[in-house]
Amino acid sequence: MADLSVLLRDGTNSGATDRLALKVEQLSLSYGRQPIQIPLPGASPIIIDLGQSRPTITISGIMDNIGEDLSNTTANAFFNMQKFTTQGQTYYVPYKNYLESKLLTWASGNNLELEVGDATTPDYSGSGTTASTGGGIYKVAVAQFQFSQAPGLEDRWAFSIQFVSEWRAGIS
Repeated sequence: MADLSVLLRDGTNSGATDRLALKVEQLSLSYGRQPIQIPLPGASPIIIDLGQSRPTITISGIMDNIGEDLSNTTANAFFNMQKFTTQGQTYYVPYKNYLESKLLTWASGNNLELEVGDATTPDYSGSGTTASTGGGIYKVAVAQFQFSQAPGLEDRWAFSIQFVSEWRAGIS
């Protein structure tokens, strides 16, 4: 399970109630900037960049129709879900209906975090020999999501989730 490196939770790693590990095949970060362009008659336009940005994150992958760990018989919300421990916390691999329910009911007050890769050292600190790990933590809100199924693969769902995001933690 160590290869699951996209974690979605409703709070910080230690403070979350729901900690989910997603089987993501593709992740994209997109930053939209909004500079103002003022046209001038017979002259080059004036460009004013106020530093505004609109980050979005889109993830897509495959998930199972039902929980795949039949030995997990704990009578709780995570029944039959695969689980693993990382960073001292238990994360669960959701099935389609569980994730669908969470995506519909989580609201901005849930302080959703999306952790991508190894976020222990997102940026080189300038001291010592610790290099950047390339991961990061993003505060997000669900913008839209989609589940789809292909004939012959009725036991799995393809999913796509788009989040609006704040800048990655550590960027100021």
